[in-house]
Amino acid sequence: LYFMIMRSKSIIYAAGMASASILCTSFCRIRIATAFSPLSGGLNYHANSKILLLRASKTSSEVADQSKRTKPFTPSKFAALMAGEVSSPSSGFDSIRWDDEDDNASIVRRRGGGGDDVVHTAVLPDDEAPPNSSSILPSLHNRRALYYHPSLLTKDESSSLQKAAEASGLFEEFDSRCAVVIEDGMYQDQDKDTVSTGNAPSSSTIASLLRPILDTTIVPWAREMCNPSLTVADALIRSYDPAEERQDLATHYDNTAYATVVVALNDPTEYEGGLFVQTGANVNTRKSVPFSSPGDAVLHRFDVQHGVNVRSGKKKRFSLVIWFGEDEDSVVTKTVPWVRREAEECASVHAAFLYAVNSQSGLYGVDTNVQLAKEYYVWASDRGHGLSAYCLSNLLFKEACSNDISTEEQNTLQEQSFMYLKLSAERGLAHAQHELGVTYKQGYSGVQSDFEIARYWLMLAEKQGHGASSQILNDPSRWEVSHL
Repeated sequence: LYFMIMRSKSIIYAAGMASASILCTSFCRIRIATAFSPLSGGLNYHANSKILLLRASKTSSEVADQSKRTKPFTPSKFAALMAGEVSSPSSGFDSIRWDDEDDNASIVRRRGGGGDDVVHTAVLPDDEAPPNSSSILPSLHNRRALYYHPSLLTKDESSSLQKAAEASGLFEEFDSRCAVVIEDGMYQDQDKDTVSTGNAPSSSTIASLLRPILDTTIVPWAREMCNPSLTVADALIRSYDPAEERQDLATHYDNTAYATVVVALNDPTEYEGGLFVQTGANVNTRKSVPFSSPGDAVLHRFDVQHGVNVRSGKKKRFSLVIWFGEDEDSVVTKTVPWVRREAEECASVHAAFLYAVNSQSGLYGVDTNVQLAKEYYVWASDRGHGLSAYCLSNLLFKEACSNDISTEEQNTLQEQSFMYLKLSAERGLAHAQHELGVTYKQGYSGVQSDFEIARYWLMLAEKQGHGASSQILNDPSRWEVSHL
């Protein structure tokens, strides 16, 4: 009972509030020692005084001066998001193999000045559905894609953006390590007539450089590859320093971005590591995304888990990141209709998972509906999505701690929670493996304490770089009977 009470108090399920890229969800339970952030997102407030809405028109720089605000300069939503990151154990990953290596057809696009641009593709696999499952696989199963455009930007364009970001002072301000240019569809230029905060960091120079690049290059390419009505929601330049302790961005989904474009701004040979994608629950499904030169760009949709790991290098890593809404309305209203649409169409376990998260917490225009969240978690879990099983375990355990249900109902919910936790661990999710190991070690949730089984699961989590599991395994005092 004590464990259930304490764990109930410790459950933090805040999908969409800043904790790690466009929606950030932390799952912190008493049997977890480290934060887990599968989503990325931000707080819903604007940062600067001059608000310019980026319209979904033929040219991306057609903007309207919506209002002028006299509020002092405040940090972007990304400041808290980026500053709150923590490092994870470094490890090397195999690289994505592009189409020409896998005998898939590349995409050739004709440039306005004559000549061809070759866009490479990579199709990403999904975790397999359980072998005994009779469930029909989603239509997008094993069909997610990355698009890679070498030299989308010129080296001069890339270098100019990097230098402007470094000179802006925005990397140091608020410990954000990012220079925000557009936020929630609004350029973040300082209004010199209304803001009197001294030498506040400014993105004006970066914006003046980025606008024509968005107009002529990035937005047209993204629309051609993905959706003709894409609208820029956010744009920032991000810095990772191999010399710092925090040089990682945890694996996550970009829930509030229909599509994301990442552009390398400096020479990728100057650092080791960088962007990676993770196609399944286990970290052994991670693949690094190789960039060859400054200006190379990658585009992916919201259904691709990804992160950043900069392990070492002579210089920092700089990248331009653009998040797109599906259309202008989704940017203005801060909603994600594509998630709901693909979930209801049974198109993707990833969309089902994200829709469950939004339904559980009432995010991005979705009404709070816990029962609906359960149904989509179950649907995705039945088709092999380990993270959905894990989140469902959290949700069921929280309900088991309620004082408004009978003891019999509590026990049933606790048993179901354990079942889904074990299912998630079996599918390779390190956090679930860690929790399951602690559960067997301590004899929680009505489970008989078993050190052998506990070590088995903790060792699996440790192999995936789970620091808390390693600490428990290597501390003899934690295995004394009196410690239980």
